[in-house]
Amino acid sequence: MKSLKSRLGIGVAVVIFAVTGFNLSKLSDPAPPDLRLVLNIPASRLDVYEHGTLTRRYAVSAGRREFATPAGKYRISSVIWNPWWHPPKSEWARNEKPTPPGPGNPMGRVKINFANLYYIHGTPFEEDLGIPASHGCIRIGDRDLLELTHLIHRYRTPKVDPNLLATLTENRTMTRNFAVKPIPFEVVYRLVEVVDDKLVIHPDVYRSAGKDLRAEVIATLKNEGISISERIEERLGRISKKRNATRLTIALDSLVGPAAGD
Repeated sequence: MKSLKSRLGIGVAVVIFAVTGFNLSKLSDPAPPDLRLVLNIPASRLDVYEHGTLTRRYAVSAGRREFATPAGKYRISSVIWNPWWHPPKSEWARNEKPTPPGPGNPMGRVKINFANLYYIHGTPFEEDLGIPASHGCIRIGDRDLLELTHLIHRYRTPKVDPNLLATLTENRTMTRNFAVKPIPFEVVYRLVEVVDDKLVIHPDVYRSAGKDLRAEVIATLKNEGISISERIEERLGRISKKRNATRLTIALDSLVGPAAGD
């Protein structure tokens, strides 16, 4: 049994917290990571969060349906500048040969490892960005890749000589491998989301949606604090009839506000 003195001490502490307005729940709320990445496969978009705030969005290409990028929670563990490309032991690559760093390298300027044989990397096929086009990795344009890589170095390898990074940026054949403190990276398959006050319904590129799309739209709107009225239900019914393989974007104001003639 606790002594009277120890119990009084706890009571005094609680009183002090109450009087000063100190929120005890804040003691258990972890601070957001300084750097975190989220990929939404149907959106073909990579989001970058710094200290919990969305700071960058990049158009990317995830894996094609037959080479689906697996959803899950990962950790970025290394950055390799100007990498060699070594063909994987897969049927599609059986006639390929190792490629040194340079303009013809299919990995681009940098490869960022997040799982065994899975990378975020550059691509010579930037015209395919915005749709699933890879063999499972995440392709990103070289300009965006360089920006992302320098951001990773800023947070995870602050002691690396900036002159070395400048040299690696300019020299396309100089290879360097950096281990980095793990960075949270989440890959999600989210067909419905709200972006910039717009409801966005993405194409089901992997044809793997297991639940009713309308229910997912309603759940997303409710998560945004929007009450689902009969009018909105009716509009969602019309929207579902228009649904096809293209991305559908609807301003929330037009969905929630009165329709023409109301």
